[in-house]
Amino acid sequence: MIAAIAAATTLACQRAETADAQSVSIHAAGNTHESNSVKTASVFVWPDDPNHPTLNIEIESPVSTGRISIELIPKLAPQTVAQVIELAMDAYYDGTTFHRVIPGFMIQGGDPNSRDRDPGNDGQGHPNLTVEDEFSAAPFVRGVVGMGNKGRKNSTGGQFFIMQADNHNLDGRYTVIGRVREGMDVVDAIMTVPIDRIGRWGPRHRPIENIVITRVDIGTQTQRAEAQDESTNHPDTTVNVLADR
Repeated sequence: MIAAIAAATTLACQRAETADAQSVSIHAAGNTHESNSVKTASVFVWPDDPNHPTLNIEIESPVSTGRISIELIPKLAPQTVAQVIELAMDAYYDGTTFHRVIPGFMIQGGDPNSRDRDPGNDGQGHPNLTVEDEFSAAPFVRGVVGMGNKGRKNSTGGQFFIMQADNHNLDGRYTVIGRVREGMDVVDAIMTVPIDRIGRWGPRHRPIENIVITRVDIGTQTQRAEAQDESTNHPDTTVNVLADR
């Protein structure tokens, strides 16, 4: 299961060390689509259910080792969420990397090609893995998780991206599968890694050193809350609340 981040949206990304706003796009298989429009988000009420599945992503990187826990919301995208769960349980994401890191925008990962030693093919894996578009009213704000596509109808793939900042240019153009409930500090830390901005050794914005997704498991919101409580009450105890594959 899961995501490929494809063609789409030119956005201004500001970095402290750079005086210029940088125009970037989400892409998967090389297609791009630009937009400078700014959309105003209406009030959106996120579906709330303690039994929502949780995608738990274990990360190892030069700057941060930790977990990102994503609440998957089937009501927003039932087919896509089901595919992501299936892929995760088949270890599809284990050992892949976040191969695009764009500070002030998002991190993108989940491509099986990123396991190999060739950075040039990152973002191009499994082009035939697709699911129908399931666009919703969910806005692309900080912490939202979306699926990449190739800039054409029903081309959502297996790669996914996590928003570090709000960007409503993406609203209604990519499938939202959920939102981060824990681990935005890990996302923020990843944003500090050195990146290949111009694509000397692979796709643009690829980290110089790999940000590895070591393991992905499926749990539930209830299990996540119980683990938090257990960790608070017994900080020296490691609690495994993840579902078996």
